[in-house]
Amino acid sequence: MIINFNTDQSVNLQIAGGKGLNLVQMTQAGLTVPDGYIVTTELYDTFIDENQLAEHISSQLDGLSASDMTALGHASRSIQQRIQNASLPEAISSQIVKAYKQLNTLYVAVRSSATAEDLPDMSFAGQHDSYLNVKGETELIQAVKDCWASLWNARAISYRLRHHIPQDFKTLSLAVVVQTMAESDTSGVMFTVNPLNNRRDEIFINASWGMGEAVVSGIVSPDQFILNKETGKTVSSTIATKDVQIIRTEEGNQQTAVPDHIKTKPSLSPDQLKQLYNLALAVDRYYNQPMDTEWVLGDGMVYIVQARPVTGLHPMPEVNDPPQEHGLRLYLSFTRVSQGISVPFTPLGIDVQRLEMWGALKALGIQSDKSPKWFKTAAGRIYWDFTELMRNPKRVKKMADSFALKDPVAGKVLMEFMERNKEELTSKKSKLKYPPKLFALGGRIGMRVIGAIANPGKAETRSKAIAQKNLNHMKRKARKAGTIEEKIDAVDTIMENGMRVILHQCAYMVPGLMAENRARRRLTKWLGDDSLLNPVIHALPNSPTTRMGHELVQITCNYKKTGKQPGSQDPEIQTFLKTFGHRSNVELDVGIPNWQEKPDYIMNLISSYMEQDTERLYEKLKKQENEAEKAVRLIRSKVDDVKGKRSGRKIEKDCRYIRSLLGLRELPKFDLIRSFALVRELLQKAGDELVSQGRIKTKNDVFFLQRSEILSPADSLMETVEARKKTYAEQKEIKTVPRFITNTGECLYGSTESTSSDNGLNGVPIASGEFTGIVRVIHDPAGAKLKDGEILVTHSTDPSWTPLFLSAGGLIMETGGTGSHGGIVAREYGIPAVAGIERVSEKLKTGDKVTVNGHSGDVIILDQAHNG
Repeated sequence: MIINFNTDQSVNLQIAGGKGLNLVQMTQAGLTVPDGYIVTTELYDTFIDENQLAEHISSQLDGLSASDMTALGHASRSIQQRIQNASLPEAISSQIVKAYKQLNTLYVAVRSSATAEDLPDMSFAGQHDSYLNVKGETELIQAVKDCWASLWNARAISYRLRHHIPQDFKTLSLAVVVQTMAESDTSGVMFTVNPLNNRRDEIFINASWGMGEAVVSGIVSPDQFILNKETGKTVSSTIATKDVQIIRTEEGNQQTAVPDHIKTKPSLSPDQLKQLYNLALAVDRYYNQPMDTEWVLGDGMVYIVQARPVTGLHPMPEVNDPPQEHGLRLYLSFTRVSQGISVPFTPLGIDVQRLEMWGALKALGIQSDKSPKWFKTAAGRIYWDFTELMRNPKRVKKMADSFALKDPVAGKVLMEFMERNKEELTSKKSKLKYPPKLFALGGRIGMRVIGAIANPGKAETRSKAIAQKNLNHMKRKARKAGTIEEKIDAVDTIMENGMRVILHQCAYMVPGLMAENRARRRLTKWLGDDSLLNPVIHALPNSPTTRMGHELVQITCNYKKTGKQPGSQDPEIQTFLKTFGHRSNVELDVGIPNWQEKPDYIMNLISSYMEQDTERLYEKLKKQENEAEKAVRLIRSKVDDVKGKRSGRKIEKDCRYIRSLLGLRELPKFDLIRSFALVRELLQKAGDELVSQGRIKTKNDVFFLQRSEILSPADSLMETVEARKKTYAEQKEIKTVPRFITNTGECLYGSTESTSSDNGLNGVPIASGEFTGIVRVIHDPAGAKLKDGEILVTHSTDPSWTPLFLSAGGLIMETGGTGSHGGIVAREYGIPAVAGIERVSEKLKTGDKVTVNGHSGDVIILDQAHNG
């Protein structure tokens, strides 16, 4: 069966394949597409049936692995050889030839069009074969068979296996597009989005002389044009030296030199750019999604010869503020920059985070509903719209400095963005006003700070008491919650109160932070260096995360002494979980089971410690405590000698504040997560009720619903849950998350100043020291084992990673800063750490030998592992 591009009949993917379907749709939409037709999948299926090839194909695919290229190559060659040797029934060849003659052209392009390609979430570009300037009936028939055979090349089979795409006959099939070869003086590719930075308000064009194959195959450096989608004006252009081109001759396609007088001349004139711009707008309007097109320009006409959805773009924020209405807006990745979390959140976990923002705003006296307009999500990650804070350049500098404590690269990125967009951002006045309640709150918090300064010994007790009093009150409210509505109301109240409490708890650590900053300034001024202070912040008392590590090592020592194997129900383990079991490996997401529910991570850590010299680990911790005290005495002695005893007393007082109060910075989050555990329990009970109503299958399915859906009287929510689980799994595949996203779609990952050396990588030093060892890349602490002295490489860390630091010889992170969890704990445990290396877990592999320099930020690669 043959279908012409200009057909009136309905055409679908299963008949025409992805490429053929797009060409028919564009022709029907009135776009300038060279004439052509589709050799449908029906004819391919008939060919396979007539030659009884299905069984052979199936047998060759049986048991294949996507990564076994030797076996894939063997299977591919066997299948392709059978297809090439099979005869083409005359009933099929006659239809192909008849349609070719009706085109009334000598040269055609013959392209594969598979039923599994050109889908929005798949990228099959270049995996199936295409043939240009095919001439005559014999060449045409052979090209069609070659396209059919290319469905079974090794890379295409492997790709389908990796993405779980069915390969059984007739589920997978292939159509072939036969299209008139348009004359092409210039050709290239055009995206209706800028694929370099994700901006949806720009059009990206690559162009060069001759046929488009030169651009697509990469044999020429093409000209590059970026157009503003709204106005058509050129945003930027780069005119390359185009040394070669591909042209059509009687002998076929030939690569020839570009004449000297046009090598450096723009391949597109302003009028031609305007034609392409209009074509891009038409494509954009028709598909209403980012599209990747191939085009040719000849005889004064621009033709579109191919279109496919653009894959690999980072998703836009789900609730975006269109730039036409709201101007440029910048969204900060709260999870990556502020919390060091790169994984997506469950849908209900996002809703609870939305309540967290609402609670924080309310505590500050800012009125908002329970879905604050500043709260954004993209690909399951949480972003905050803080554009209004950027109207003042001085405030931006302060924010950048603050971000840099957690993530130095984020600070640089923010300043670079401000520099590029300063005129637009400062053209409007900020709409933010300080609410009266904020001043009263500041006064109350100030009194707590003064109390901590006056009596640091009671600060921990007071901080804990605030949290415990609130938690007891919330537990009583949770017990009284009977209906689903009452449970959700209790969740709202817990989040509101939790954010108020955390603000007051933060007051008690402020004197410790002030003391550290003051001590570093004084030591730098008096001694020329502040490095003597580093041991003072090792093994800080009053830090719940440090205490957690100590208790795990002690438990392990006890097991090794008795020779007993650990069990999750053992009294020691249960006592540990009673204190720390509310934590989880992504503890800000209530949709993730906590350690009390699922202690596998803790049991795995203990098993890992038991394989090491546990006594040495224990002594290492005790040694750090002793070294901290020695460091305080050494600092006092040196300052006494240089500046006198009065200055010595001042610096010692700073050190005592650091030891007494700095560890409390971990306490507010530790206690907030206790409230999260109560929220999770309430939501699970709501889930139980939905199960009893037959609306979901298990209580934990509730975490794939939204708050409004739990409260709605709708019937079954099972399909919704399954769809969300699939989306969540897809979101987890996105490993690298933008630090910032704009409402134009632009994704800001790293600083333009970031550099890598030839034999290593350059990041930001966040914990001093130098260490050489073997890399272990870990994406998730659950189930991870880190051998003693190995260098931990990961995207970022949070408190659940802390126990791994006991074994680590060094730390390398994609995201993090001196004030991030990884930086703080690395310094407490005295291991060197470097952060700010984008895609570090791709650049380093488990088994690589590297040197981590926590002074310069360099990671020197000494030896690369050969992992097959």
